[in-house]
Amino acid sequence: MNKTNLNEKSKMDFMVIGFAIFSMLFGAGNLIFPPFLGFMTGSAWIVGFIGYVLADIILGVSGIMTSLDHDYEKDGAVSISSRVDKRIGLLLGLTMITCIGPAVVIPRTAATTFEISILPLLPNFNPLVFSIIFFLIVIALTITKSKVVDVIGKVLTPILLVSLAILIIKGIATPIGDMSQVPQIENNVFAEGIAQGYQTMDALGAVALAALVMNSIISKGYTNRAEKRKILIKSNAVAAIFLILVYGGLCYIGATASTSLDPEIGQTLLLTTLTHLIMGYWGKVLLAIIVFFACLTTAVGLTSVAAEYYEEVSKGRLSYKVLVVAICAISTVISTVGVSDIIKVAGPLLDIIYPVAVTLIVLTLMSNKIKSNAVFNISAIVACLFGVMNVLKVGFIQSLPLAEVGLSWVIPVLIVSVISIVVTSSKSNKDEKLKDTQIS
Repeated sequence: MNKTNLNEKSKMDFMVIGFAIFSMLFGAGNLIFPPFLGFMTGSAWIVGFIGYVLADIILGVSGIMTSLDHDYEKDGAVSISSRVDKRIGLLLGLTMITCIGPAVVIPRTAATTFEISILPLLPNFNPLVFSIIFFLIVIALTITKSKVVDVIGKVLTPILLVSLAILIIKGIATPIGDMSQVPQIENNVFAEGIAQGYQTMDALGAVALAALVMNSIISKGYTNRAEKRKILIKSNAVAAIFLILVYGGLCYIGATASTSLDPEIGQTLLLTTLTHLIMGYWGKVLLAIIVFFACLTTAVGLTSVAAEYYEEVSKGRLSYKVLVVAICAISTVISTVGVSDIIKVAGPLLDIIYPVAVTLIVLTLMSNKIKSNAVFNISAIVACLFGVMNVLKVGFIQSLPLAEVGLSWVIPVLIVSVISIVVTSSKSNKDEKLKDTQIS
């Protein structure tokens, strides 16, 4: 293959992978949070949006980047678990994959699609029948492992992006109203943006999807580290640019409604109302298409990831294809419970896992400078403890810095991590000096 053709192949590959990352991270929650952030912050929406980008897009892209130096054959399918104790890593992996897989997130994609896309158009449609249809489509798109990223990147994402572009361009061209000059929130606007971005929990999904992304890169013929790094960075850049454009557009649309609607309006109702105000009845149809494809791409990506993980944990005793069908069958049943009940049950568990995942993402990106695995173990345990205390609403937690935006664990974990790094580095240096002395 000549250089021109190689460059064209590279360009096509990172665009397809970038589109796939965008779609797998862009679920229904990502459609709901940005307009609500704009609505709550009004004319200060840009400041809030910057906080949102930091807490959602930057963390999500960082989660994907953890796949670069991870040996999936040796260390398993969860890229942030390789340097923690094997038992902790297995527990973390099983809990995380099960939560973003058949127990919570996958069934929630079908439940959300039904409630936002189907009910407004077909109010008498049976939820179980819809879930069966939805997950049959997921099975069809997921059953061939090697084609998952290409199906999402080449087929599903373009439809999603075109639908989003129509809504956003129309919303910008014909604003709903004037932006409020006074934000409707008690927290500062930047902190509210961080809080809304944090609540998407995209970093958790990104860590799980990292293996799928890296395996796709390798399957396209990029095998050495330099090639993989180049494609991964470019793919993440594509995903980040489109996420910023879409989130920014949705945030702006929400801000234009900040003086026109009841401040007490809920997040989901706000989204459906905005689309109706922008495009009338066809806004309802367009929203149905957007939500369907946003949830479908997420479901396809996560089903593939979960099936691959369980296949690995079972040491091949359970095959990928059997697991895809099983995950979809379980998700079909759970999805009929409804979005609010799924969130009610899953919320506390996700609140415990997420600080651990974010902590390990940051440490993994610094792993070349951290000499001891003890840093990872100690930091993960502390993050988990503070996650548990936050869920239990232990008194002093609410008085810690950043507690108002749900990040009370950050400062304690940061302090413990820094101390662990310093102590283990000092011990490592002493051991090296002692070894050198003995040799000489």
